[in-house]
Amino acid sequence: MLKDGVQISQSLGQMNINKKNTMTNESVKSKVQSVKIQIEKALANSLPNENTWPVKLHKAQRHALLSPGKRFRPLLCCFVASGLGKEDEAVILVGCVAEMVHAASLILDDLPCMDDADIRRNQPSTHIEFDESTAILSATALLNQAFSVISKLNNVTDKTKVMLVDLLSHTVGSNGLIAGQIADLSNNSSATTLKDVEDLNTLKTGALFDFSIESAAILSNASEVKKKHLKEFSRYLGLAFQLMDDVKDKLMSQEIAEKSINRDIGKATILAIKGSSLSMEILTNYLKKSKESLIMADLSNLNAFDVLFESQFSFLKTYQKIK
Repeated sequence: MLKDGVQISQSLGQMNINKKNTMTNESVKSKVQSVKIQIEKALANSLPNENTWPVKLHKAQRHALLSPGKRFRPLLCCFVASGLGKEDEAVILVGCVAEMVHAASLILDDLPCMDDADIRRNQPSTHIEFDESTAILSATALLNQAFSVISKLNNVTDKTKVMLVDLLSHTVGSNGLIAGQIADLSNNSSATTLKDVEDLNTLKTGALFDFSIESAAILSNASEVKKKHLKEFSRYLGLAFQLMDDVKDKLMSQEIAEKSINRDIGKATILAIKGSSLSMEILTNYLKKSKESLIMADLSNLNAFDVLFESQFSFLKTYQKIK
């Protein structure tokens, strides 16, 4: 059997999605950093000033949304849209919508009645920094703000706004993130097959990846063929991301994971039913399939995704070192 770390290292080393790079690796990294700076500014500008009433609520929102993060979901939105020929303020803002929903979901996920996690992104969770009531209200406010951002998009048709609102409603609702959270709360060892866990993970994590990528396709007027391949890309990327998160929870230190760990004990995860070695093989396969689907989507900037993948899954190299 392959050593986990060796296998993952090889996978990361073979992540060059586009063999005909039109930009150097350094120029791509510079572009990613530039877009991330735009995202950070847009996120900060999307929220009320923390010194305006109600001060505590606004501080809690900013604590959750503006805490240091990789901004993977908004970056995905921006670079998928860019690869489809669309780069403007609306794309940046819709990417921010994904990050707002993500931040709200983390606030709720960390509550004592759910995962009971004290640390998020190497800082106190929102309910620890403030209190549970404020945390719940700040999550609600962030979700509300996400819809508001879509309604105020400039140079976007009303029809497109309706499509984005409908997509976001589905993403958050009882067939999306909320369904995933409910399933996760009742998750136990009764789920014994890989498919059972994949179905849960698709709701739990995949829904917001779907929004980030599909919203970019909507804004870019992508063809149905491209949307189909991007949907597959999103599916396998979401599965890889959740499995990576499970690895962090079980096998990594709190400092490396950047959050409270050992919160999945007793839950049916791929790690629990397959073990660490086989789980790493499954993770490698998810990444491989996601990249194959992305290539089929034929975006113009495929090399940018090498950088995005490398930054997001780089912790796996750390895993190799501690094996």
